[in-house]
Amino acid sequence: MDDVQRGDPIEETQLVDLISRAQRLSDPAAFDGLYLLYADRIFRFLLVRLGDVDNAEEITAQVFLRLIEKIGKFQIAPKDNVAIFSAWLYRMAYNKMIDSLRRYRPSRHIAIEHAEQMADQHQVLEQIEEQLDFEQILQKLPLLNDQQRQVIMLRFIEGLSIIETAHIMQKSEGAIKALQHRSLESLRRYLQK
Repeated sequence: MDDVQRGDPIEETQLVDLISRAQRLSDPAAFDGLYLLYADRIFRFLLVRLGDVDNAEEITAQVFLRLIEKIGKFQIAPKDNVAIFSAWLYRMAYNKMIDSLRRYRPSRHIAIEHAEQMADQHQVLEQIEEQLDFEQILQKLPLLNDQQRQVIMLRFIEGLSIIETAHIMQKSEGAIKALQHRSLESLRRYLQK
């Protein structure tokens, strides 16, 4: 269980174990595992929105400090903890980012080593953000079925490509495109209520 590698796929049983150990024992190895699973994902999420590597790194660190403080408030559910915990953590990141933006306006300079990563994700995320507000998505995400929720998480929160998402979900690229379309339509309907 302690063999968590940076950026590993997030598995339900492993995540529940890490959260439980972090809550029950304040186990530093459990917090390390959560950090390894989520740090790069949170950093990418922030980098795409901020366009500032230093600010994205700083807020990522703040998010994980906040996680240490608030882990006891997270309630483990009977299922879907990957989606629920991920949404909770991304919500923390989003809130920290908004706090940071209120304090100052970041510059849009990006180091060349991060430019390619940003270019691909920025285009996709810009399209979805024009249609849906991030906070509303997090509130409505639990209303989707498991597969719809997973494709939204992988594509728009994790920022994975259609090919990567298809591989993780063990579906064809066409099936992922169709599922993504249906998921976005469902979200739109929920948001209009």
